[in-house]
Amino acid sequence: MSITAKRRLKDIYQLTDFEKAVKRYLPKAVYEYVRNGAGSEITLRRNRAVFQRYLWRPYRLRDVSSLNTKITLLGETYDQPFGFAPTGGAAMTRYDADRIEASTARRHNLFYALSANSLTPLEEIIRINPKAWFAAYLPSDMGIIDGMIDRVQEAGYPVLLITCDVPVPAQRIAETRAGYSMPIRPNLRATLGGMAHPGWTFGTLGRTILRDRNPKIVNIRPQGGPGLFSNEIAAVGGSPHFTWDHIRHIRSRWKGKLVLKGLLRPEDIAEAARIGADAVGISDHGARLLDSTIAPLEALGDIRQAAGDMAVIVDSGFRCGGDVLKALTLGADAVMLGRPFLQACALAGSAGLDKAISILSTEISRDLALLGVTGLEALKEDLLKDLGDVRFAEQATEKT
Repeated sequence: MSITAKRRLKDIYQLTDFEKAVKRYLPKAVYEYVRNGAGSEITLRRNRAVFQRYLWRPYRLRDVSSLNTKITLLGETYDQPFGFAPTGGAAMTRYDADRIEASTARRHNLFYALSANSLTPLEEIIRINPKAWFAAYLPSDMGIIDGMIDRVQEAGYPVLLITCDVPVPAQRIAETRAGYSMPIRPNLRATLGGMAHPGWTFGTLGRTILRDRNPKIVNIRPQGGPGLFSNEIAAVGGSPHFTWDHIRHIRSRWKGKLVLKGLLRPEDIAEAARIGADAVGISDHGARLLDSTIAPLEALGDIRQAAGDMAVIVDSGFRCGGDVLKALTLGADAVMLGRPFLQACALAGSAGLDKAISILSTEISRDLALLGVTGLEALKEDLLKDLGDVRFAEQATEKT
């Protein structure tokens, strides 16, 4: 570990510390891009506050000397019940962030999903991490869909994750006020932010431009994608014409495991099961799309019943091992984390990610023992008491 990484990590004790610490090292525009949520950030606050709704009723006087945190998910065994959510724009937070995250996930035997909105070719990532998943943003054009399926399949990805919740771009006010834009456009606020953070300007943005000349979103289309400075970038992503018919077509062509991410309603889960999805991602996209949605955690009960044999993966708002265990107790099979890992990587690269994973893994093992259970399979719903909804979102003070 470098001296710089040691210095930056010395006061990190929990995942929420990463967000506070990284604020010093990222320009405000980039910091807000990672931190902020859609609209008035009601859902962003609720995603955190909802964990207060469920409180533990632990067992006592049980032998917890031997603990097991492994899970089997989509045919693979992983050492922990959490993994890396797909995070677009990761390379804007730290040079080579996609490669760093993929290799770290492999070292720790955690699942990892590469976002289509990334600067690193998907063919390189699968060589770094042969168990990586690919998270696609697909249009309604069947030719492009088929081309992307062929590209991902030929690269050797075992899992295709379809992002289902972005028919149109969202409005995130905090990042816009801070000067963030896509395509990248020079503006006073962003320029001043870059000048105030030369380490990021030269170490992340500068190195990326020197290497790639014109950095591109290379995984959004079969033959690549537009540059970060190109007007064409505004046209990529999801489509308002993308429907269940496209999902059926994808299922008929894709030979590997299929995950549908961004679902919150039981009838959508049931349709995913009928189509033949292998897993569903219960997600509000980290509160980055539609404000005032329910938190994924409180959607789990109805969804678990509708999911049948499909795996249920949940994300949005998770910041400690206890949060992960609550989701598993309520019916999830695994948890994805986005912001905390992105912030840890931005702060100290692979050392930051190692620290974040160590914190989360230790919390999970400690909380299992304190709950009086030795494995994840023993997490039954009667371990939690549901206090009901008492305006948690308004009471929450921490925007994470």
